[in-house]
Amino acid sequence: MAEHQISIRSGFTVLTAAALIAVSAGCGGTNPATAKRIRAVEKGLMRSVYLQGLATEKLNLEERMAFYRVPGVSIAVIDKKRLEWAKAYGERDNQIHQPLTTESLFQGGAFSQMIAAAVTFSLAGEGRFRLDDDVSAGLKSWVFPPEFDPRNKHLDLRSLLAHGSGLSDQLLPGYAHDEAIPTLPQVLDGAKPAANGPLWVSPVAAAPVRTRYAESGYVVLEMFLTDRTGQPFETLARERVLEPAGMKLSTFEVPLPDALRPSAASGHLREGRPVSGLWKSYPEKAAKGLWTNPSEFAGFLLDLIRSAENETGKVLPGAAARALLGRQLESFGAGFLVDGKNDDIQFLVRGKTHGFCCMFVLFPVRGQGAVIMTNSDNGFTLIDEILCALSAAYEWPAYKPVEKQVLRLDPETYKSFTGRYEVGPNYFLDVRWEDYYLVIQPTGQAATRFYAEGQTLFYSTDPYIRIQFMRDKGPVDGLVLWQQDFELKARKIGE
Repeated sequence: MAEHQISIRSGFTVLTAAALIAVSAGCGGTNPATAKRIRAVEKGLMRSVYLQGLATEKLNLEERMAFYRVPGVSIAVIDKKRLEWAKAYGERDNQIHQPLTTESLFQGGAFSQMIAAAVTFSLAGEGRFRLDDDVSAGLKSWVFPPEFDPRNKHLDLRSLLAHGSGLSDQLLPGYAHDEAIPTLPQVLDGAKPAANGPLWVSPVAAAPVRTRYAESGYVVLEMFLTDRTGQPFETLARERVLEPAGMKLSTFEVPLPDALRPSAASGHLREGRPVSGLWKSYPEKAAKGLWTNPSEFAGFLLDLIRSAENETGKVLPGAAARALLGRQLESFGAGFLVDGKNDDIQFLVRGKTHGFCCMFVLFPVRGQGAVIMTNSDNGFTLIDEILCALSAAYEWPAYKPVEKQVLRLDPETYKSFTGRYEVGPNYFLDVRWEDYYLVIQPTGQAATRFYAEGQTLFYSTDPYIRIQFMRDKGPVDGLVLWQQDFELKARKIGE
């Protein structure tokens, strides 16, 4: 509950503008058209939702970084199947005030999975195994225990890559600088010092859908790749992907090598302070262990496109690249989500670790996209607004602000929601009704307006938060709040 309490407090907070430091890659050679688009993005952020009938407001990147308490953001933009520009804004750490550069490293979270997919397709292309092979037959250092229930499980490599294994959907928590780092078998078994439960245990006896995001599948995949090759995953990734793609600073090493620490951004919590120890470590490298920057990851994506189109990429041969960039299961590719169709098809990944949020979007047919990385737990909301600006500047087919209708409810309905809701000790949400909206005031924070989109469902636009009031055959007794990647519950304690 304490972690959730921090999340909701920061969501309502507006800060004064902080100094913004921008470093442009090759800024001296930026052509006028590119410079104009950069300015359009920096001054053209848009809220992801806005009220029906109102014009969308253009917002300044510096001000939105301050508003969301995001110390730093780094952006690389792809257009016409090339890296058009890259810039870094803000600070590596809001305590030591060192500026970010385009070479500064961030934790990539789920970005790791597409690198792992490239390693897998590289080895499969050499005949080391087939994508339809059952990994349980190739595991040596760890095996599924006798009590493992194989029903509704799919342990072929393709299913592991496309989140169709049916294994545990636990999110791997990472380890602080003063905590012991578990081995991969310990992580799989959920054995100390691992902070997770057994990854081979499914949360349901019969999975209702074929795919479900599961980092556990990539832990099994990493174990399989290590056992089959005799090499640690970080070596496989470096030799088969990072070095060929020119990703000179990117790494999967745990802990982060001393030589790279001065280049690494610090993670920051929702209320703005740095993560204790600056970041957590993720020994589950194939699932979420990558350190990279937007320029290097964009280069990897472009290399795959080059191979798929004319076989000039360096990571994979053409056939393997085309196979990797195809839809695998339902809406999943090999380490990424697939959305849209025909010329507007897009690949995307949202990566999250403790104190970091990042996202990449790639329209492979159009040759457009962006890689955006932030050093804050609040980063996704800022990223959404940057994507709206990029979409407007580059005429993307997606990432447009959503116009939301405002409903007017019966006065008695509004009244039923007013009162005090307890989030945690000494932290409350006070709800009052004004005209056609609710005003919610968190303890010690600025009040925010929430508009009705249903009889019990409300939303705010700045930031975008949704709240549902709950009742069990009687008066309202609580609420549930959603903002980006977390959920919070509060119980009603008074009128």
